[in-house]
Amino acid sequence: MRKSVEACMGYISFVILHYNSIEDTQKCIQSIKQLDGHQEIKVVIVDNASPNGTGQQLAGQYAGDEMVDVLCREENDGFSRGNNAGCEYAVRKWNPDFLIVANNDVIFAQKEFTTLIRELYEKEPFAVLGPDIYDPIRRIHQSPISDTLPDAGQVGRTIFLNRMVLRFFPVFYPLMRRYFQKLEVKAGLAYDVAWNDVCVMGACLVFSREYFQERNKVFVPETRFYYEENIMLLWCRQHGKTVLYRPALQVMHMEGKATETVDQDNRNKIRFRMQSIVDAAGIYRDYLQKIKGDGAQGSLH
Repeated sequence: MRKSVEACMGYISFVILHYNSIEDTQKCIQSIKQLDGHQEIKVVIVDNASPNGTGQQLAGQYAGDEMVDVLCREENDGFSRGNNAGCEYAVRKWNPDFLIVANNDVIFAQKEFTTLIRELYEKEPFAVLGPDIYDPIRRIHQSPISDTLPDAGQVGRTIFLNRMVLRFFPVFYPLMRRYFQKLEVKAGLAYDVAWNDVCVMGACLVFSREYFQERNKVFVPETRFYYEENIMLLWCRQHGKTVLYRPALQVMHMEGKATETVDQDNRNKIRFRMQSIVDAAGIYRDYLQKIKGDGAQGSLH
């Protein structure tokens, strides 16, 4: 198998979204540089307009590095748009076989990571592949999330409850602070089992050409934060695309620092998070309604 895989090797491009936390990004890039087959790897760091100047610092650090490009954006408009800009850049410049979209606090400790992607694809062609995502700090596995998607009624309740809390935020803040302190993003399904057609966690996603050459953008419709994985799975189901979760592929997620630097004030951080959920849930609900209106074979790109 290895010979046939190597015979058709093109680039694999990593898209790493950066915001403020430069140490996380540097550690992520260093882990990528230590992967086997690094000669076939290209990386674009997308700086989402970090106010602390770390985007320019990274651009200086990696100037002249043939593996790594840094794309500094003028506006921080969220996960989807930032990653879409990076994916468009990578596809235009390197025309890769695969795109790997990852948070900057992800560590690629599995040296054969890209080799395994090619071998998995040769055995089971996929549009999207999700690895086992392990948080070593809290000792939890975070993927896969679920084998079902929220319907319009469930999303409507999410929007209603979050809006109510935001309306009376001073009253609800102590309760929400305790809620988010205890909240853990962990796998909703068995992490040590191979799954097909499930919602995989967005901290690290692998896209094949089958996915990114058919869509205008990798994440569309664009949300600022949240619901990206749900929208992605919904589109794949509507268009007969394969989403796989394979625990043989593994990354570590050192979660926390990137979100903490959005706003150090906990009250504003929780308010921002809840408003982002409301906005993203509304976009997801509109997408559900569009699919229902267009029919099962409707074209949604």
